[in-house]
Amino acid sequence: MRWKSGLPELEKECLTYLKGQEVFARLLKGFWKKYESYGMFTGTVELRNLTEDEREELEGFFGKNFHGKKSVSVSAAKFRNAWENSRFGEISPEKVLEIYFDKKPEAKSEEKRLYEQMWKRILKQAGKEAEGTPAAGWIKNLEDVLEKGVSSDVSACVKEIYRYLKKRCGESKSSEHEIRKQVSMVVRMINALPYWKGNVEYQAVFAAKVTGNPHAFDRGEQDSALLTLILNWFARQNQNGQNNKEESCQPNHNIFPALHTQKLYLQAGILKDDVSNYTTVFGIRAWKENGKLHQGICGYLEEEEAVQVSLASIAKWGRVECREHELFLVENPSVFSVLCGKWKGKRSCMCMNGQPRLSSLLLLDLLAGSGVRIYYAGDFDPEGLLIAQKLKQYYRGDFIFWHMTRQDYEQAMSKETISERRIKMLEKITEPRLLPAVERMREEKKAGYQEKLIGLYTD
Repeated sequence: MRWKSGLPELEKECLTYLKGQEVFARLLKGFWKKYESYGMFTGTVELRNLTEDEREELEGFFGKNFHGKKSVSVSAAKFRNAWENSRFGEISPEKVLEIYFDKKPEAKSEEKRLYEQMWKRILKQAGKEAEGTPAAGWIKNLEDVLEKGVSSDVSACVKEIYRYLKKRCGESKSSEHEIRKQVSMVVRMINALPYWKGNVEYQAVFAAKVTGNPHAFDRGEQDSALLTLILNWFARQNQNGQNNKEESCQPNHNIFPALHTQKLYLQAGILKDDVSNYTTVFGIRAWKENGKLHQGICGYLEEEEAVQVSLASIAKWGRVECREHELFLVENPSVFSVLCGKWKGKRSCMCMNGQPRLSSLLLLDLLAGSGVRIYYAGDFDPEGLLIAQKLKQYYRGDFIFWHMTRQDYEQAMSKETISERRIKMLEKITEPRLLPAVERMREEKKAGYQEKLIGLYTD
């Protein structure tokens, strides 16, 4: 016999009853999954490894003996029949699922459709608010992907951001508030990129401006991952923009992967590191991105003096030229100083000073764009030869190894022994023009240094 209490009160009693019976957690979860698959209350739920308490609860609900059974199959029809004859019979099984899980059951396909509709509503509203701003381009890209299935390099980056936001915010209708919040964040991040105003600013300043937290984009922070995805989209979107060079002049970012992210940020006007990021040059002429001659660099050229140039400064250059369209690139600062003193008014030089920094790679990009031939000389040890090989692979122009032959190594050789661990590094060197020196180094196991070759360099 059914109780005829008010329905809202009956639903509360129903929920209390269901939560008080452990077996309903498993049973209703099973029917919930069936509903997701078929869009209706149907199918059969298998209950395995029943406890004694669960068997007793099933016996009470179905009025049937389940003694000794470890597994029971419950069809939707049997459940509906037993439920309709219970005190809560006026509540449908579909409503039971809604009461228990606090949300309406929906077929997966329907849930997906509603989720995508929600995204479209959010993007439509965001598009209106972002109209006339750079972020409107990202919103349009994402709308095209969701509605038309557009496929391109740009759309691939857009999909990455979409997947990231889905994972971060959740994939249900209840995620709407968080999705709106994150879409708004993406819009702010895109519109705040210093590139749009032709500026360059430090990452901490950019983070504080966008989020209020100067450390929001630090490595390991959640928003740092989002920013990197946005900058990938920006780079694809603007690949024919500020660095519109022929493909043959485009560098291979896989050579120095650790610097790729720094460069990605810098393209959008964000400096991750500038204090220690510089390169030293001599005898060059530079032009700003707006086409105007860089008077500071010209001053050093006229005075025949070397100058340390920061990453922030090089990032604003548009073109570089060298004497005779050649540049002599050396690893050692002492050797660089000697060459500058000997070559006043004659040649152009650059000092790498150890491992390449982003400032040096940006300058190499500009030099390649101007058709400059590079003559490179480095130290004769495993690390130095690896740097030489990587620079040759990176540079998109003529790159000549300068005094790096077997005979040069023999003249530069010191008494410093190279450990077996470091000798093993030579296995990574495949550049044919370096192999004669590599083979001799394997035999001698001695390092060679540029200082001993200064006489050759200045002849």
